[in-house]
Amino acid sequence: MKVVQLDLPLPPSANVIWRVNRRTGKPYLNPRYTKWKKTALNAMWPQKPSGGWAYFPEAFNVHIALPIKLRIDPDNVWKPLLDFLQKPAGIIANDKHSQGTSQSRATDVPKGMCRVFVYEVQAPHPCPSLPFPSSPAPARAV
Repeated sequence: MKVVQLDLPLPPSANVIWRVNRRTGKPYLNPRYTKWKKTALNAMWPQKPSGGWAYFPEAFNVHIALPIKLRIDPDNVWKPLLDFLQKPAGIIANDKHSQGTSQSRATDVPKGMCRVFVYEVQAPHPCPSLPFPSSPAPARAV
């Protein structure tokens, strides 16, 4: 089974990735976010295995281990990390191929860091999606 494990700095919240220029009204990437991407790339390369990183062109799962004490909302960590794994890291083809995501808190993850695991999907999801009904069920009076 293909697995990638990375220890990366915590990304800025997804809420602050984009900013808007007050004069022109045009959006731009927050300098804090672009600085984090460079820092994360620098943290990634010393961890590179001898055979190179595994690449996930199709279905994959992601698990993120976060420090016990965390100031930001864990939901806001996902988008920047998945975008980073796609580009510039080049580990996943597209975050839309994610079949499952999970997160946990770990005592061995230092403050300000996160541990990311990307691994291939071994079998189809055990709970296939149910078909949508062709028409909505009639409402019942109570």
